[in-house]
Amino acid sequence: MRMLAMASAIAVCTLATSNLVSAAAPSYLAQATLATPVSAATETEISGVTWRCEGDKCEGKGDRRGSLDSYMKECRKVAETLGKLTSYASRGRDMSARDVQSCNKLAGKAE
Repeated sequence: MRMLAMASAIAVCTLATSNLVSAAAPSYLAQATLATPVSAATETEISGVTWRCEGDKCEGKGDRRGSLDSYMKECRKVAETLGKLTSYASRGRDMSARDVQSCNKLAGKAE
């Protein structure tokens, strides 16, 4: 009986902790590398996602991502706003170098 009570208490604590962790983590997370670094830290909102850039590294975080944008269109919007990109990743996927080139061309940031 005592083991059952202990197991139940552990299960409740585990569920409570996992809910707190998932509530604290943003539901949308992306990273981009800029071809030209920014001189000072900047913060910009793009389609409901807050992008923070320092040097050549940028990170986009959002509480929710309610867009039907394709991966390429998402990258294009970031490149249009932040500048030419050398890498892009979101939704757990890294964009290939060739796709990043296409993204920049679509954004009008190609050289």
